[in-house]
Amino acid sequence: MVKEYGMSDLIGHITYEKERKPMFLDISPDSRSKDYSEETAREIDNEIKRIIEGAYRTVKETLGTNRDLLERVAKILLEKEVIEGEELQRMVG
Repeated sequence: MVKEYGMSDLIGHITYEKERKPMFLDISPDSRSKDYSEETAREIDNEIKRIIEGAYRTVKETLGTNRDLLERVAKILLEKEVIEGEELQRMVG
């Protein structure tokens, strides 16, 4: 997201990935060339870390806030194995 699409306020709206390669193509790290400095690579890594840590905090807070609902849903799923859409919507409110 940061490197390929330039989606970062800190790094800017610049892409650092010249060409897209297949996700599962076996390429050794040495065969890939970078067109940016080690400092920029560190900034990209730090920005990715910041985004991931922020998302983790948000998810943890959301799960904590909705813990009672999650436990009720889990209990019903253990009993019935299925919750229909309307029932779930009523529970979520």
